[in-house]
Amino acid sequence: MPPMLMPSLRMPSWGLPGTGARKTRLLALLAVRDGMRFLPGFLRNVAPQVDGIVALDDGSSDDSPELLARHASVIELLRNPRNRPAWDEVGNHRLLLAAALRHRAQWVVCVDADERLERDFRTRAERVIARGRLLGYSAYAVRLRELWDDPGQFRVDGIWGRKSVARLFRARPDHEFDPAPLHGSKAPQQGRRRGRFPKADLTIYHLGMLHAEDRAARRRRYELADPDRRWQAIGYEYLTDLRNLQLQPVDERRSFIG
Repeated sequence: MPPMLMPSLRMPSWGLPGTGARKTRLLALLAVRDGMRFLPGFLRNVAPQVDGIVALDDGSSDDSPELLARHASVIELLRNPRNRPAWDEVGNHRLLLAAALRHRAQWVVCVDADERLERDFRTRAERVIARGRLLGYSAYAVRLRELWDDPGQFRVDGIWGRKSVARLFRARPDHEFDPAPLHGSKAPQQGRRRGRFPKADLTIYHLGMLHAEDRAARRRRYELADPDRRWQAIGYEYLTDLRNLQLQPVDERRSFIG
């Protein structure tokens, strides 16, 4: 059964009079399954910073699709049927990107339901995109801050302080997809420079590691999905390893809503 498109009758704000100095049509892409724990905060956080949200519900058994269908900023909702055997990371991303192109996206930012954009993300992203045009850049990696035990602090020791994800990129019909089924890049592979994505001074915060039980569940899930560490050579034990734990407070100037 193919995904069902839920067309929207809502008009996005980009390009309409009186909507500020936004120069780029920026859409957010979201794939979610059973996301009601995080979706209300996601919508409060992301909707004001983009010109529309293209969402894909991957067979949720909770009220995620109903919430998304009601929200004014969700300009298209795709639905996969329930009882799918597995999460199809690459397939879902293909569907989302195709929908974004139908809605005339110029750039997109990929955000999960349990992630939050820093409060000034849009203003900073506009500057990054403008500079990128001069340099010929079409994709960027942003900092990923893992919130830990409290939403006002994140982990910084070792690998934790170096985490980045390629989530901001130009929408293009010739997008070269990363085929990795786990931990693959969302950005087009032709956006790399010398094998890496350029880094932007932008921050996404991750709530999915906030509590010890979340970290343990995440480790179990990935160890089941990747028992041979094929898609992450370092494995997943580090997700629950508290040795050398160092935490840093969120800078109020770079904090988040939601």
